[in-house]
Amino acid sequence: MVNRKFNSLFIIYPIVFFVVRTVFSFVKNSAAESVYETLAILAMYYFAVSVFYSIDLYRQKKNS
Repeated sequence: MVNRKFNSLFIIYPIVFFVVRTVFSFVKNSAAESVYETLAILAMYYFAVSVFYSIDLYRQKKNS
């Protein structure tokens, strides 16, 4: 199920999110704090997506 969405979940969405948050933080002149917050959000995002992906793979192997 997740195999088709792998590129968008793991590559495209996080890069777009990081670039948008970083650019807006430089515009607001609060770059350092916002970059750390963005990296923390991305770390949580990657953890959540990888857990979801591993559960999905486990279910596929269990059903086949």
